[in-house]
Amino acid sequence: MTQASSDVLRRSLDQVDRERKRAKLMIFALFAMMFACWIAMMAAKNDHTGLPFGLAAVMCSVFLAGIGASKASHDNTRAILKAIELVANDKQNG
Repeated sequence: MTQASSDVLRRSLDQVDRERKRAKLMIFALFAMMFACWIAMMAAKNDHTGLPFGLAAVMCSVFLAGIGASKASHDNTRAILKAIELVANDKQNG
């Protein structure tokens, strides 16, 4: 493998790792916000004050599902890039 293609592969792996870490942080933040909204909705004194919290919790749930799917995609991309790197190293060594 040439140095240029090796550098491109390394940058791609690093970018996928950064995206994975960012997705994990967003998942934890949205989960905490969703949990807080559910608690605030249940603790509201009436339905009119609790409804915005319930809607926010549902929206957080939808965003969590989307980010979870995106995270799975990033994990798959990382696995493919790692396999390419291993094959390239095997060809270079053998």
